[in-house]
Amino acid sequence: MSVKITGYYQLPNHKGPQLVDFDEVFETSFMRRYTKFRSFDKFLNGGKFRITSQQDFEALPEEIMDAHVRATTRFSSWQEMLDVATDKYVLHQSIPKQD
Repeated sequence: MSVKITGYYQLPNHKGPQLVDFDEVFETSFMRRYTKFRSFDKFLNGGKFRITSQQDFEALPEEIMDAHVRATTRFSSWQEMLDVATDKYVLHQSIPKQD
């Protein structure tokens, strides 16, 4: 599939929402811990979704995504999965890097 899916998030120390790649939000350790997949791309493939663009992803009915999330993850909805992943991403971004 290899379609780059993005979303806008309010990140610490930034004015206004920032465009973030879902591969960064749903990174490998998150996907392995909470889903049956190693990547967000494989998660979408597992749902047999025909996603060829950002618009295809955005047009995907939430109830269909919710059903896939319930069947293949530890979450009860797409929104819950997105919220947890976003919180973890923001937390990771706000931790100062050690040199």
